[in-house]
Amino acid sequence: MRCLLISLAAALAMPCAVADDFKQTVDAATIGYEGPSTRATKQFIYSRGTPLELLVAIDGWYKVRDAQGTLLWVERKSLGERSNVQIKSSAAADVLQAPDSASAVLFRVEPGVLLSLVSPPTAATGAFAQVRNRDGVTGFLRIDAAFGL
Repeated sequence: MRCLLISLAAALAMPCAVADDFKQTVDAATIGYEGPSTRATKQFIYSRGTPLELLVAIDGWYKVRDAQGTLLWVERKSLGERSNVQIKSSAAADVLQAPDSASAVLFRVEPGVLLSLVSPPTAATGAFAQVRNRDGVTGFLRIDAAFGL
C-alpha cells in the first residue's frame, strides 16, 4: 500500500504536457516567473486578456509561451478561457470584410494589439478567423497573423 501511495504522489508531482491549448490572463497584471514558484525571479507582467500558449502543467502552474516566443511560468489561477487573439506579425495585419484575401480591408492592426475572437477558423472560413476590435467592427483575420488560435 505504501509503495502505491509513493508511486501515486510521484506521478502527481510530474509535469504534464498540455496539448496545443491557449488561455488568456484574467488579472489586470499577471506575473510571468522564471520557474513554477512565487519565489522564482519575476520576468514579465502581462496585462488582462493576453493570450498564452500552455506547454506544461505542474502543481498549480503553467509553463507558457507568449506571442514573442518567451517561455515563462504563470499561476494556473491567473488564466481563464481564451476570447482574445494577439497580432504576432512584425508588420500591421489587415482585417478583411470577408474570409478572402481579395476582400476589402476594414481596418489595420499593429503588432501586439489584442482583438476579440468572434469565431475560430472553420471549413467555411478556411485560413481566417472572425475577430472584433474594441470599436465593435467585425471582420476576418488570417490565422497566420494571429497568436492564440
